[in-house]
Amino acid sequence: MNSLITRIISAIVAVIIVGLLYYFKDTEGLRYLCYMAPILGVRELMRILYKPDEFWGIKFTFGILTIAVYWLALLYPENSTLGFAVASILFCCVAIVFEKRFEDLEALSLFQAKGILGFFYIGLLPALATRLLDLENGKIWFLTMLAVVFAGDTFAYITGMLWGKKKILPKISPKKTVVGSLGGLAGSAIAGGLMGHLYLSHFPLWGIISVSIVTGLIAQLGDLFESMLKRVANRKDSGSIMPGHGGILDRLDGVLFGAPIMLAGALLLQKLL
Repeated sequence: MNSLITRIISAIVAVIIVGLLYYFKDTEGLRYLCYMAPILGVRELMRILYKPDEFWGIKFTFGILTIAVYWLALLYPENSTLGFAVASILFCCVAIVFEKRFEDLEALSLFQAKGILGFFYIGLLPALATRLLDLENGKIWFLTMLAVVFAGDTFAYITGMLWGKKKILPKISPKKTVVGSLGGLAGSAIAGGLMGHLYLSHFPLWGIISVSIVTGLIAQLGDLFESMLKRVANRKDSGSIMPGHGGILDRLDGVLFGAPIMLAGALLLQKLL
């Protein structure tokens, strides 16, 4: 119960911060949130992917290149794949130059693969979340995405805690249950339906709900993906910035996977109209 109360208080504080930024800065306030995600998240990701004793110089290069991938994808979306490719090549080249710092070639290749994964996870994905704001009715789509992901997470937590028994993937996340997952999808559908009815009424409601359900499902898998990374790294949380939730990545894991799906759904619905 104490954990639930801590999660609720922490979530309320987060909602207040988002609300104040939106109230005073409108869409720009939401952009500030997107800008902070890779800046704060890259440090947490480095702690998950890499050991403390691994060469700090290459890890520093990883951090700089990750932020560069984000900004290039944001400012020049048509060249985002080029930026990702160049960053990946540079990182691999730097790691090869310092090959003697690794115990063997397998350790070197694993280090490189983790870096490329990081460019995708905390470089490209946050940029796609930010691009939601560039759409027509962008701030509504962005807020809908947040509502869908966070409502799904909340419903999953409550229904799983009350009625969940059968585990989904206990090796990855021992607390995730089938009932919790279904409850989460129901929460995502309800949140998306409400946002669609209130603010996106010029789109068919069935379309908004369908996109919300798919976004909610992928967001759950994003949660499991981050849990898998933490399991491999033997870490409980990515950080401690949000009491009861953990770090930035613990709170945004579903958003990072869900945002591109919401973006694709929004673009598809706009084309259909």
